[in-house]
Amino acid sequence: MTMEKVVKSVKYDKPINSQWGEFHKWLLEFEDGFRGEYLSKTETQNKFIEGQNAEIEVTQREYNGTKINKIKPASTFQQGGGFKENTSSKMTKEEWNAKDKKKEKYIAKQVSLKCAIDYCIANDGGPAEIIEIADAFTEWILNDVKPKTIAMGKTYLLIKIQEKKFMTWKLAIVLN
Repeated sequence: MTMEKVVKSVKYDKPINSQWGEFHKWLLEFEDGFRGEYLSKTETQNKFIEGQNAEIEVTQREYNGTKINKIKPASTFQQGGGFKENTSSKMTKEEWNAKDKKKEKYIAKQVSLKCAIDYCIANDGGPAEIIEIADAFTEWILNDVKPKTIAMGKTYLLIKIQEKKFMTWKLAIVLN
């Protein structure tokens, strides 16, 4: 059962060990006189604050012939049947395509930067060479523009290698 109440008092009672670990028992009283207990995983709970409204779920359990109200904050989870269309911000197909292109560009830049860093580590390159090489890789990935030379006086070729069903590219470095 779910209801909204104003918290009158919150009192720490004691720690409780259960099969799910240690809990901390809190005794709650609401302004309408309703009382119950709340179990928290932490010794300092922040779900129930004196003087504030609280939406609660209540279940009852019986202990030694006495009914005890078990209280917990009401769930804000809304159960639905899958994805719902967001009508507040519909994007056109062109907007989605532009967004996808932008994402593609960022991914290509990240991959290119990683490869350029690896290349420069192996060949004593610095930050300027890293960016220059990364830009060349990005240009090739996005626009199929194959660079001829790169920093540090080296020339490289991108060689297409077909292994079984997979196509890969290998960076071959030719010293000038």
